[in-house]
Amino acid sequence: MTTQTNVAIALRFLDAFWRGDVDSALTFATHRARFIFARSLPYPRECPLREALHSIVSGLFSAFDPPGRFEVTIRQALGEGDHVTVEYSATGRLANGRDYQNDYVMAFTFRDGLIDEQRAYTDTLHLTRLFGP
Repeated sequence: MTTQTNVAIALRFLDAFWRGDVDSALTFATHRARFIFARSLPYPRECPLREALHSIVSGLFSAFDPPGRFEVTIRQALGEGDHVTVEYSATGRLANGRDYQNDYVMAFTFRDGLIDEQRAYTDTLHLTRLFGP
């Protein structure tokens, strides 16, 4: 696969994920794909991608008002060989009344033209404060 193809696949994967369509997102991933969370988040550090996506959609996405409704702005998507990085921001309104705005970098590793690993980078302290009491 070409670098441009991998970038396009990563963006299609994220688009499905942002819509909460985990099954569609997973069509762009290997069966053994894994997700690596930041150490400071209350999730296992590393887990199967399927489990991670379901946890995020049922937890984080459901905290929006209305649930799953937020806007995403992609800043850049860069690729080199089997590695793709997507930088974006997300904004929305939380059910707790707070305005949500956070920045993300998702780093992907591809294997045989599919996502094999996703690593998430974000300001986890800010995230905790937004969702906390």
